[in-house]
Amino acid sequence: MADAPAAAPGPPSTRAGRLLIRLDRAAHRPWFLPALAVFPLSDYVLPVLPNQLLLMGVSALHPRRWRTIALTFVAASAVGALLVATAVQSAGPWLLEAAGRLPGSGELREASDVVNRHGALALAALALLPWTPRAAVLACALAGVPPWSIALAVLAGRPVPVTALALSGARTPRLLRRSRRLERILAEVRARQAKDTEHTPVNSL
Repeated sequence: MADAPAAAPGPPSTRAGRLLIRLDRAAHRPWFLPALAVFPLSDYVLPVLPNQLLLMGVSALHPRRWRTIALTFVAASAVGALLVATAVQSAGPWLLEAAGRLPGSGELREASDVVNRHGALALAALALLPWTPRAAVLACALAGVPPWSIALAVLAGRPVPVTALALSGARTPRLLRRSRRLERILAEVRARQAKDTEHTPVNSL
């Protein structure tokens, strides 16, 4: 009796997996890097985006391009900080009162205290952390630090964590296996890649 054909893999169960598949399908298109830059650029206003997972996942799927991917994330993060700071300072003093009523206002107050003591140097230090320094960028903007200084501080700090994450994705698969969530996402993406390759028509000679 012939074996039953394997069931086609369904869509990934996670949002990060679905994003990775869409980015992977566009990897060789001219708009791949601009599309990738949207995620770190939007991280200041959409903190729910799984940017660390996306950075490591895309680097794992395209290890030869990890430097370009890391550079894209760093540049987009600096541009995002510049835009946010410009928007905040253009909005006027009323934003400080509105920001104080937000759920994350406690984090903003802590960042404001650090910024008041150390200025943009505090932002450069906080940019060394794996996650985007949203509260510190907002605190610097509200404190009147020029937007270009904020962007330069982010640009000074972000290369370290971004390079570490991209290099981890590209060069150290054993580390990825320690993250069950990322390993599961990559397995779903590779299963979909294999299915897409299987159904890609081959031109006959």
